[in-house]
Amino acid sequence: MTGYWDERHELTPEPTTEMDVDDQNGGRHLVFLARVDDESVRDALRPTLDALAEFDCLAVVPQSYLHVTVTVAGNVGPDQRLSAGDEADIAAAGREAFADAPAFEVTFPRLDLFPSVVFAAVDDGGSLRGLNERACGIEGIEVHDRDEGYVPHLTLAQFRSQKGYEDLLAWLEGNRTLDVPSVRVTDVELVAVDLDERFPDFETVARYPLAD
Repeated sequence: MTGYWDERHELTPEPTTEMDVDDQNGGRHLVFLARVDDESVRDALRPTLDALAEFDCLAVVPQSYLHVTVTVAGNVGPDQRLSAGDEADIAAAGREAFADAPAFEVTFPRLDLFPSVVFAAVDDGGSLRGLNERACGIEGIEVHDRDEGYVPHLTLAQFRSQKGYEDLLAWLEGNRTLDVPSVRVTDVELVAVDLDERFPDFETVARYPLAD
């Protein structure tokens, strides 16, 4: 599975509105991810992010939010599936799960779509899928459909409405190819985020270096 580019004109965006964000439960949301914090990549993406910000249907990510999700670990709290003890167990288990996984190069060749986001496609030779499978094997991680059909992607903007979607498509069709340097992924992180925000800050719970 890839994105929805071939179905783009039939696609109906599924926005996360400001009201949706306000209604999200706060609390501790755990995610395994690979950050994209190389300055050359961020600088190369800046013109694309600025252009996407001109469309009313999109909320564009801040550069500090750029990452590729490996898998969602779940929510921690009194009324959530995971407890603080579970979080500690998952963080510890990650050391074994990723212990011998090799570092790898990633490129971001083009723009693509999901109903919820505009993203940069990831070309990595299947390495991120391998990390996803390792993470999903950790006890306590719930495997979802997004894992069964895992598509690594770098989210650049989230749909917040359907207004001006056809104008966005017209722009994307002329600006789909990206000229972005490759980046070497050298570690995976388990982070906690606050669901009260659209693009929350990442609190590092644990970092797992990959093998050179």
